[in-house]
Amino acid sequence: MIVTMLVLALALSNPVAATQTAGHVDVNRAFNYVVVIVMENHGLRDVINVSSAPFMNQLASSYGLAVNYTAIDHPSLPNYLGLISGQDFSSWSSSDCSPRAGCSAGSAPNLVDSLENRGLTWKAYMEDYPSTCGSHCSPGNCFVGDNGAGVYAARHDPFVYFEDIANSSARCSRIVPANSGTSGSPDDLFLSDLSSPSTASNFMWLTPNSCNDTHGFTYHNGTVLCTDSISIGDNYLSRLVPKILASELFTHHKAALFITFDEGETRYPNDYVYSVWAGPVA
Repeated sequence: MIVTMLVLALALSNPVAATQTAGHVDVNRAFNYVVVIVMENHGLRDVINVSSAPFMNQLASSYGLAVNYTAIDHPSLPNYLGLISGQDFSSWSSSDCSPRAGCSAGSAPNLVDSLENRGLTWKAYMEDYPSTCGSHCSPGNCFVGDNGAGVYAARHDPFVYFEDIANSSARCSRIVPANSGTSGSPDDLFLSDLSSPSTASNFMWLTPNSCNDTHGFTYHNGTVLCTDSISIGDNYLSRLVPKILASELFTHHKAALFITFDEGETRYPNDYVYSVWAGPVA
């Protein structure tokens, strides 16, 4: 998994005292900060050289496109879990179940463990994630409901499936809303943290809501809020990514952006998805 490898690259320095304030900086690393954005349900051929995705094509041309990056299974959840663990949980996660007994990675090791063991900081930003967990609380007060304040989907939030995260109040506090409203963009809370190394974490994950990530969303009554449109996601990224790359963190503090999709339309090992590195150090 590319995300697993990039975090290992972050961690390949001398251990420092664990902290969850500002990110740890090492002048010998190629980068000190990583932002990961995960989009939905489109393969590489759905994006590259497609007219409805001009921004993503521009980004791929300007920076680095990983053409052999493949999803591991269908539907979404196995891929999200694999991204932060390097493990295949398809045997129980292929139903896209919400976190509960029988739908959990249990005590399996994950990237949060690797980061914290090296004294590196992390935060996971979810669009339309509720500010409180209400009646859908894990033991550590992570929100484990199906949907949040808007069109958040639990199956796109892999962190809450790991017991050592969901059972920890300290770790649950690192899973936060990306935006102050319920409509996703402009992800003001996430962008605010990029304004200074004192507020940024070494590893930052962003899950867009089910409209912005190109998944599409239909209410239980059948009303379609948004379709699975690649153009919606491209427009979203065209507004968000320039703000990320122009932030204090990216212009002055060795940060890298990684954008990928969870899955395409074929099968492993040939389910290639759009995956781009961007930023001054890419």
